[in-house]
Amino acid sequence: MPYVKQITIRATLNRSLKYIVNESKTDFGCLVTGVNCATNDKLAYKQMLANKKKHDKEKGTLGFHFIQSFKEHEISDPYKAHEIGLKWAEKMFGDKYQFIISTHMDKGHIHNHLIINSVSLDGNKFNSCKKSLKDARDFSDEVAKEYGLGTIQKNKGTVSKSYKEWKEDKRGNSWKSKIKQDIDTVIQSSNSFEEFMDRMSQLGYTMKQGHVKYMTFKAPGMERSVRGKTLGEDYTEDRIKERIRFKEFNFDQAKRASQNRFNRTFIRRRQSDPLWKYQFRRGTLATNFMLTISLIRTLMERNADDGKRKNVKRNFRGDIEISKLSNKLKFITEHNLKSRSDLKQAIEKVENQIKQMSSVLHDANEMNLNMKLVVQAIDAYNKHKPIYDEYQTSTIKKLFMKKKYNVELETFEKAAKQLEKMGVNQEELSAYLEKQKSYEAKMEQLQEKLDSSKDVLEKLRDIEVALTRSNSLIESLKSRNEKQKLQKDER
Repeated sequence: MPYVKQITIRATLNRSLKYIVNESKTDFGCLVTGVNCATNDKLAYKQMLANKKKHDKEKGTLGFHFIQSFKEHEISDPYKAHEIGLKWAEKMFGDKYQFIISTHMDKGHIHNHLIINSVSLDGNKFNSCKKSLKDARDFSDEVAKEYGLGTIQKNKGTVSKSYKEWKEDKRGNSWKSKIKQDIDTVIQSSNSFEEFMDRMSQLGYTMKQGHVKYMTFKAPGMERSVRGKTLGEDYTEDRIKERIRFKEFNFDQAKRASQNRFNRTFIRRRQSDPLWKYQFRRGTLATNFMLTISLIRTLMERNADDGKRKNVKRNFRGDIEISKLSNKLKFITEHNLKSRSDLKQAIEKVENQIKQMSSVLHDANEMNLNMKLVVQAIDAYNKHKPIYDEYQTSTIKKLFMKKKYNVELETFEKAAKQLEKMGVNQEELSAYLEKQKSYEAKMEQLQEKLDSSKDVLEKLRDIEVALTRSNSLIESLKSRNEKQKLQKDER
């Protein structure tokens, strides 16, 4: 899941080149590659300046620094990361620019540094803009997919604004801001979505929901309605229902966040709060589990001090639930399950795979039994053939050998008849043995796949059950939290 960022170099091209080729960060320089220039930072700097001078473009931006960062533990081999970086650079710049690419291993995550000359070999200046960064990220994602790596999902819930609207919204004077403020206020005083609708109607709002694709709000005095999703992803019907449902757990509301957005102390505290991350996210399966985990952790932290003072034994139920839910969350993320329909489809798909593999394995087992009979016949044939050949060529000892090796000769003849009946020639015996071994190896692989699919199916069904249980768990945590509040109030 590589992340790409771009930095403009206006005055320190030589220092930037020196930084990225540092031997202590690049396995003594083994993870440095120069294209159309040297890997030595001083020589590369001179070559880039010479190219600028050649085309009379020495002024302005000197170069551009791209950084491609991989998620921690996503790639363990720095040479593979360097190979990915080279393919990424080739897609972006081809052979038109001078650039150095290096891979750094000095931090917790492997990352690539790429510095290009702002002037190409044919004298054109690199056009740095939003599109160039988008192209760099798109090319990075393409290469990542080729190597089986994940990509960063783009946030589709963001609504763009004009500068005037942004400025008015920042001051809280825009009509959209007023509608959002009213919705936020009513959510805080509503215990259900129906109550929310009633209270909004009392304020003079006209709303449409249920029978329309998007919920709409029409403020008093307005001629036209506005969609909830136009106000922001936190104002759709589903998100409003979620916010009402979880408001008892003291999530920071949008108004409070807006008032404190420039308070650094608040921002640090807010970002350290596990609940804040999932405050108004779309209700995917992963969010469902993350939210449940965060709620459990928050309630455990709130009750920890009281438990210490009362000398009460710690309740490990929350720890166990967090561990189970974390494993399920990891599984959901790895298999890209975003909704209940995705989960249902995944279960049906795995069930069909198991059914097909079980059928194939059943037929394969029957065939393998027949092959084993053939192999036994081949073993008996090969074992007793020297005795049979000696018996056939002997004259004086023939009667003596028949008496002495009667069992072996009969076994050989039966094996030869069985092989003839099965259509196996003498020339094919060794090849048949190899075929049977290969067939057994494939059956073992198929059995491993079947066992793996059964394990996946079990996990999927556990997740299906957990989704139902998470609702009851949240309700039980709510009631427990309310009881503790009542007990505190009584004291």
